[in-house]
Amino acid sequence: MSYSIKRRLTKKGIAYDLYYRWHGERYRPLLGYKLNVDEAERLAIDMIGKIHRGERRKAGNNAEEACLTFSSFLPTYWMTLRTHQRIDLRRPAIILKTHLVPRFGDRPLESLTAQDGLSYIAARLDAGATPGTVRKEWGVLMRILNLAIDFDKISRNRLKCVRLPEATKRERVASLEELRTIREHSDPYLWRIVEVALHTGLREGKILEIEHSWLKLRDDGWWLILPPARSALKRTPRELPLNRIAWEALHTNDASDSRSVFDRWTSDALNKAWARTCRRANVHNLHFHDLRHTFSTNLQNLGVPLEVRAALLGHSVRGESMTACYSHGGHGWNQQLRHALRRLELSLSYEMSYENYSIDSSLVTEDDKPRQTQEKGWWSQRDLNPCLSLERDGWRNLADWVIAA
Repeated sequence: MSYSIKRRLTKKGIAYDLYYRWHGERYRPLLGYKLNVDEAERLAIDMIGKIHRGERRKAGNNAEEACLTFSSFLPTYWMTLRTHQRIDLRRPAIILKTHLVPRFGDRPLESLTAQDGLSYIAARLDAGATPGTVRKEWGVLMRILNLAIDFDKISRNRLKCVRLPEATKRERVASLEELRTIREHSDPYLWRIVEVALHTGLREGKILEIEHSWLKLRDDGWWLILPPARSALKRTPRELPLNRIAWEALHTNDASDSRSVFDRWTSDALNKAWARTCRRANVHNLHFHDLRHTFSTNLQNLGVPLEVRAALLGHSVRGESMTACYSHGGHGWNQQLRHALRRLELSLSYEMSYENYSIDSSLVTEDDKPRQTQEKGWWSQRDLNPCLSLERDGWRNLADWVIAA
């Protein structure tokens, strides 16, 4: 029989608590105040006998912790996030305020059961929430309950056995025809943001944060120097080369004295404007974040290596060796990054037929020119990998370039 007696200072004096496990449950009853060693041991033996006889409930059900509600534990949750330097608190704050607190706010943490979790999931699905949204909300709830276990506020998390609805990952990619139509119905200010997304792969929130001071001119061209990512889930590259289209979209600004390049809209306003533009253009089920998928897919179709695409998106390549962890780029690596975005600039410029944009033929290097074969006039990435065929979406492959005369 293994148990321990711990002391803590309270307003009533030194309190003695028993810590004991029985049949997989944790018990932490209060033995008393201002006890000596012999009294504490005697009361502990008596309490263990009551636990074995089922006369004591498990830990978390004493008078103090039985009234610990979901809302009263949230300050500890926020303090933990700030201690871990979690900068992006907006999403958990919205989830808590909109969904979790109205449903569980007044409930004691120890009273939450698996049935409560199932009822919450069913109610959210009936309200029209997607499985992916429900899983994000559930992640916040699980972090709070697991943190309460770490702080010995509850004995166990009874909701961890609940099965969540399966969420399919989005694979939506914007076709060239859809981009042309969106451009025709788009506000020029909005289209500049779209161009930045198509040629940098940045998320909408990070694009709206871009400041003029982030643009740096180096020997090889313009670079975008980004601050550290707000969270480990949403990584961004620290340095991103800019091709001509991205630089012109960021450089031109009506309010030149403003600190931010795109200071007219917030993230919510941008999403509303994007949805309104897609309705006018008769483009369905295309989120602004899908432009990030489009950026990565375009680079893949152009034959850009995986490690280069991962670096441009701010992702980490799984299974990388320790040597890769100790490699920090350099001139040759920067040239690969810039060359990938240069190829994207040339391909989109040809395909999109920009009216006010012309390609300087003197800037096109031999590596930028398409590869010819004896069988046909131009080379396509589909020749090497049939799985990359995008004909179902009406794509003309971006790697099928027009050969300059």
